[in-house]
Amino acid sequence: MTTITATYSPEDNKLRLYASSRLDTETYARVKAAGFRWAPKQELFFCPAWNPNAADLAEELATDGEIGDEDKSLVDRAEERADRFDDYSASRKADAEAAHQAVHAITDGIPLGQPILVGHHSERHARRDAEKIETSMRRAVKMWETSEYWKRRASGAIAAAKYKELPAVRARRIKGLESDIRVYRARFTPDPKQPAILQERWNDPAAPADRVKVPHVWCSPRGGRGGNCVPADSLPALEKYYTRWIQHCEMRLEYERAMLEEQGATALLAPKPRSAAAQLPLCNYRAPGGLEIENIYHRGEMMHYPQVEMTQAQYAAINIDYKGTRVVGNSHRVRTAMQRHTLVCVFLTDAKTHTPPDPQEPKPREPRFPASLSVPKSEPDPTPAEYKGHVWNSQGQGQDNAACEACGEKYSPEAYAAPCSKRPRSADFDAMRQTLKAGVQVVSAPQLFPTPPELADRMVKEADIRDGHRILEPSAGTGNIVWAIARAYRRGSPYRTLETDFRLTAVEINYSMADALRRSFPDMETAQADFLDVKGRQFDRILMNPPFANADDIKHIRHAYQLLAPGGRLVAICANGPRQQEKLRPWIEENGGTWEELPRDTFKDSGTAVNTVLLTVDAPREAPEPEDIGTITQQVRALAEQNRILNECAGMEPEPADFAAIREAADLAHGEEPEPDDDDPDNRMDAGDDDDPDYSLPEPPEPEAVPEFTLEPTASIPAQQLALFGPGAAA
Repeated sequence: MTTITATYSPEDNKLRLYASSRLDTETYARVKAAGFRWAPKQELFFCPAWNPNAADLAEELATDGEIGDEDKSLVDRAEERADRFDDYSASRKADAEAAHQAVHAITDGIPLGQPILVGHHSERHARRDAEKIETSMRRAVKMWETSEYWKRRASGAIAAAKYKELPAVRARRIKGLESDIRVYRARFTPDPKQPAILQERWNDPAAPADRVKVPHVWCSPRGGRGGNCVPADSLPALEKYYTRWIQHCEMRLEYERAMLEEQGATALLAPKPRSAAAQLPLCNYRAPGGLEIENIYHRGEMMHYPQVEMTQAQYAAINIDYKGTRVVGNSHRVRTAMQRHTLVCVFLTDAKTHTPPDPQEPKPREPRFPASLSVPKSEPDPTPAEYKGHVWNSQGQGQDNAACEACGEKYSPEAYAAPCSKRPRSADFDAMRQTLKAGVQVVSAPQLFPTPPELADRMVKEADIRDGHRILEPSAGTGNIVWAIARAYRRGSPYRTLETDFRLTAVEINYSMADALRRSFPDMETAQADFLDVKGRQFDRILMNPPFANADDIKHIRHAYQLLAPGGRLVAICANGPRQQEKLRPWIEENGGTWEELPRDTFKDSGTAVNTVLLTVDAPREAPEPEDIGTITQQVRALAEQNRILNECAGMEPEPADFAAIREAADLAHGEEPEPDDDDPDNRMDAGDDDDPDYSLPEPPEPEAVPEFTLEPTASIPAQQLALFGPGAAA
């Protein structure tokens, strides 16, 4: 036998039915027709709002024949509801994380927004992977959004329950119940000012077919608007029906008033004091020129009200919607009325006349809501439940003892700002959402084998990037080498070892991948062009993984070497084939470079098992500056002086002709005039010859200008020079 318990809660005004077993078909149909709904998690039927029909059915079905009080309070029920919502949120979040991991398992290191490349994958597999990725991404985003929805519902359930218990909210609920009672009573109370009329029962489905006219009376709220005409013989039935509603509202009023008294806030039920404007005296005086009255809708703006004269009877005949009062000079009020679509002030000719008071200064405006009704705002939690992926749980031991529920990392300011390694962040799902707008792209990129991250890090280390270096990645592809540079030198990165500012340029021939690089690195100069067309610009460091097909890596490496600045360094990967051994390796070794063979499975994850080499070669520095010509001149003079002393000691003729010529050349090189020989007539001052040549060193040649960075007409590189990773690099 099925036992049913019926309860009612005045806090939420709901009826509930607890059945010990499944209801039979007939009873279930009756319960459903009365407005009850089934709550599977709570295993009960509930009626969203009390009504006489539902209450009668609940009392009939109850085993004990009465409706009892609900044991659980509104807050307790809200907490249980929040717990269920938290379970929903946790389940959906787990589904989102599983879908998120599935996406990463398929992409295998492909950043979001980067197209799937057909070249090192087969096209059939690439298309299939694209479909799987998009499906998993949509599921991950949907589950994450559902998880966030249930999280908000959980917090909202408790907040709503606590809000309903606020004294100010309870006071407004009491006033609403009092208003409902007045409305229900007016439904069966005829208006004594309105006479009865004869009309058909147009709104009664049980009316006879003869369409007989019966007396109708007007029922409406006292002093209010609205109402309806009801048959006079239907008033007893209406009174019986609405009396049930009035009794129910009075029962709720009794409960709400008792709760408000327990909270000590019965003062909220006191009648509102009259406004300051309503307390001003209402004056009646003539103003032939009209009155200037402040616009109630635009403070500070004055409007002109012309005055009309009428009797009290005429003013009383005007509908209440078309008459009122206005404040004049913050000291008194005057009557107003709507006359011919114009608002005018009124002077009553048969009423007492007053002397208008003097204008007063306006008083400061009081706050709209009393302080007793204001709800204090709670301070924000200094440690949110989730921040950049971490979910902190202190277990009541304070913030400093908190640990991440996902990865177990202890709380610290550094850990607080770092992402969680085992929990996807909301930013990841936002990135997925943005990627889905454009769709997962499949792009043909033959012979593209992305550089493994470990090898890219090794290349960056070998490059030894310094301050002010100009860096080039001529075959950027998916940007793995650029990411390695970011990991090593980005400001604020835990991998950063140098305070280095530099300029980075990337060249990629594929439009889609170049566009993806621009989105991932907006501060980097990215050119969509063929690298072999790049000419005329010099770089201090070049890191590259060129294409291997048809020995193209040889051409790319030799072309990159031509773009090295003096003393620059080239770090590259190339295939370890016969042509590379024959043409590239000897040239690298002749220039003092290194040739290191990499393990065979280095590019296994990139889709190839080709043998590869990591090579490093430096460009020669500029030729050393020649020795100072003055130093050479001093050495020549010292030798000449030594030879003269030796000749005098040996009794030989001083300064042979050949040594004199050397000394003369040294004097000329040093910029001095040769000493004249008195015995030589050609060297006398008066024996000058206008045809003698003028001895001077030639002017040094102008240094060759370094040409600007140019491309072939088919290439397109942004004109601006952008800096990567932090201030200090030229933009």
